Amino acid sequence: MSSLPRQPSSGTRALGAGLTLAASVGLFAYGGLWLDGRLGSKPLFLLVGVGCGIVGGILHLIRVLAPELWPFGRSRRNGGPPGHRKSP
Repeated sequence: MSSLPRQPSSGTRALGAGLTLAASVGLFAYGGLWLDGRLGSKPLFLLVGVGCGIVGGILHLIRVLAPELWPFGRSRRNGGPPGHRKSP
């Protein structure tokens, strides 16, 4: 038996990233709705929360599904940050 860790298939990664996007939008929207109820500023924080959830979820989606497009350096799976060399 091989003891090497398996890489998840692209379908599994896409499903996980999509669920993360949906969960982040939902949680941030709920947080914004809660703040609006507390502060009486409807729908300001709801809209801010939905916007933050969408931005964060899409950044995660890009990082997981297209790490070569990740704007903040390389993904850890691709060898670390730019300029970092692995020692031989």
